[in-house]
Amino acid sequence: MNIELTTSSETAPLEVLDLQVSSRRTSGKSVVSVKFLCRSDRYTNHLHIPTLSWFDANQLQRFSQEVATAQYPQISQTDLPDVGLRLTGSVRRLSDKWTTSRTIQIEPLPSSKTQFVPFTIHASHHDVKTYAGKLYNRLWELFTKG
Repeated sequence: MNIELTTSSETAPLEVLDLQVSSRRTSGKSVVSVKFLCRSDRYTNHLHIPTLSWFDANQLQRFSQEVATAQYPQISQTDLPDVGLRLTGSVRRLSDKWTTSRTIQIEPLPSSKTQFVPFTIHASHHDVKTYAGKLYNRLWELFTKG
């Protein structure tokens, strides 16, 4: 995967090496954690997705597949109100030309209990498709383990 993460306050992007997906029980409910493993540990504490329900994790995976197959000028947006997360994906436009690159903005909803620094993912459609496939496989592995 060739995926980069950026924030509004950082000028140098972080390179994503892999995706870590885990689950645990909290207050009798099973929750899912999705973290990006980056080449550098710089600011990675701020670049995470809040803990998700299984339904929200499924919505995240479905949204990722949708963004991977989007055609310009299509914009995909999904709100996950239970966790207070907004995902916005689009096909990138550079120098007035449409590219195969994708941009995904991850930000908290104003009503979110957990506020975090919004961040942006930049990747090609192929890399977003690879990420969506990894997310699907890792969620399926966790689900089947029980």
